[in-house]
Amino acid sequence: MNIKQGIKLLEEVEGVGEEIKNGDYVEIRLNAWLNKGEQLQKDHIEKFKPGSRKLIPGIELATVGMRLKGIRKVKISPHLGYKAKGVEGLIPPDAVLVYEIEVLAVESKR
Repeated sequence: MNIKQGIKLLEEVEGVGEEIKNGDYVEIRLNAWLNKGEQLQKDHIEKFKPGSRKLIPGIELATVGMRLKGIRKVKISPHLGYKAKGVEGLIPPDAVLVYEIEVLAVESKR
């Protein structure tokens, strides 16, 4: 199932409460891999507002619609990741990334 063009949902645990929307303040735990399986991040914590452009677009877009204590594992196309540039010494150009996103906290602005 595709969440959005360029983001494929691989696994999901629903979570509780209302769905996250752009502008909500969220805290997430990230685990990341290259598509070939090499782990890039483990238990990395981020606090941000989806839509703020703090993180790569694929993570921000995949977080929208999640719920507190929810977990999504997604495959992110290069155009929503690090594109043709990559990250020197870490992420090759045009890399497909796999992220596991866990919602730890949500502060709604509704």
